[in-house]
Amino acid sequence: MSVGLYKYLGNIYDRNSKLILSENISSQQFYEKYWKKAIYEMKIKYVQDGAEFDISKKEIVLEELKLLLNWAEQNLEYKDLNYMKTKIKNLQKVIMTELCDEKDILYIF
Repeated sequence: MSVGLYKYLGNIYDRNSKLILSENISSQQFYEKYWKKAIYEMKIKYVQDGAEFDISKKEIVLEELKLLLNWAEQNLEYKDLNYMKTKIKNLQKVIMTELCDEKDILYIF
């Protein structure tokens, strides 16, 4: 299992909605071990499993990603640090590109 970032065309709860973006955030094991700890310690609200956000939260989400990146740089080493940094930097790019319109909603699960 893994945690990912998703975007749908249409309402996610509508059977006819279509998945148009799927980005891996982390393996479930890595998420449980490191992301959850970072989210708790940094008091992250939107960048976590079960969250959804729209363009009105874009700046907050990008700031949360910076906090998570700082946490990773202070608490992780080697392969784990590289893995989390790569995922965070990719999320920053994806969110900048995919969260452009008031209709856009991104989901993490």
